[in-house]
Amino acid sequence: MLGIILFCIGVMYTPGPVNILSLNCGMQRSPSRHIPFCLGVGTALAFWFTVVGYAGAVVVGGGMLPLIAGLGTCFILYLGWKVVTSDVNLGRDAESVPAMDFKDGLFMQLLNPKAFMVVLPVTTIQFPAAGIGGAAVAGWSLVLGILSVGAPFSYAAIGALVSKRIDNARYFKLLNYIMGVMLFLVAGDMAYEHVYLALAG
Repeated sequence: MLGIILFCIGVMYTPGPVNILSLNCGMQRSPSRHIPFCLGVGTALAFWFTVVGYAGAVVVGGGMLPLIAGLGTCFILYLGWKVVTSDVNLGRDAESVPAMDFKDGLFMQLLNPKAFMVVLPVTTIQFPAAGIGGAAVAGWSLVLGILSVGAPFSYAAIGALVSKRIDNARYFKLLNYIMGVMLFLVAGDMAYEHVYLALAG
């Protein structure tokens, strides 16, 4: 069971669209304002762990994953555009900067194919190997969903630490461009790997 937790941490806490966006959000405002987004991410993962844990890989297999990946690609492109075009004004109160909310985190993670990199192996291999079934699937799904809340929040906290070292708006704008381009690249990779190759194959 420790293996399940270690595997999930290893996948959840690596850079991906959710964590890249969280790093940027932490640079723009207090990490505490990012908590609703993080809770949305955790709720989405708990949902996928529960659904796939009970229904099996067939739920997200076959033709379903390219559809989810396609929607996720569009959403990540939209978020990348928002990051690139966002206004940077160091003189403005950080609390006035719009924060990502619960809904943003929920939909981003529901449509994030990277979520299935952690959900599918855990629910189809590790849960059965550890004898986790029945009501325990729901319990473990909740625990792993809670564990996932820490990933985007830790990236937001790192972003806040980085922002304290920067006092020039041009650097923030440059970082916004870099983060936005990273999101565009993630979306492109997602579209190629999980939509194009899946449909072409």
